[in-house]
Amino acid sequence: MVSSRSILFAAIGIIIAYTFGYRMLIRGQYKPKNCVFCNALDRIVYEDDEFIAFHDIKPDAALHLLVIPRVHFGTIKELKPEDLPMIGRMQDIGKRLLEEQGFSGDNARFGFHRPPFNSIHHLHMHCLGLPFKPKRAEKMFPKNGSRWFMTTAQLVEKMSAETAP
Repeated sequence: MVSSRSILFAAIGIIIAYTFGYRMLIRGQYKPKNCVFCNALDRIVYEDDEFIAFHDIKPDAALHLLVIPRVHFGTIKELKPEDLPMIGRMQDIGKRLLEEQGFSGDNARFGFHRPPFNSIHHLHMHCLGLPFKPKRAEKMFPKNGSRWFMTTAQLVEKMSAETAP
């Protein structure tokens, strides 16, 4: 039996969600109506049915691309082990795009901001062709990760450990 208190809390939740412009998506994800990555983008360098890659509006390196899934994920905290193939595909796309421009090995860096250090709450992988511009940007995207930045390799390792028995 559903209590009137449960109905009240559900109604309050719906009002709050509507007020802040959220709508439900598959897998319980929320998609803000005003997500800049879910709406029309420019500066696109690659797109397919699942992913889009584009130039960062405020580049921190000689080449600074973002690879995003078309399906809205807020941050890396929402990822599940079954999302590993998606991360691998994002890495493959970013790596290929950087290599086409002459960036590879130590001249390339890939990773994600860790919550709460996300400026845009739509999963996006930074693909950086070094050197950093400005030089201080190296502190934002450290080679071995940090509290605010997780390399793609670290994310894959963490997600793989979650699948291990």
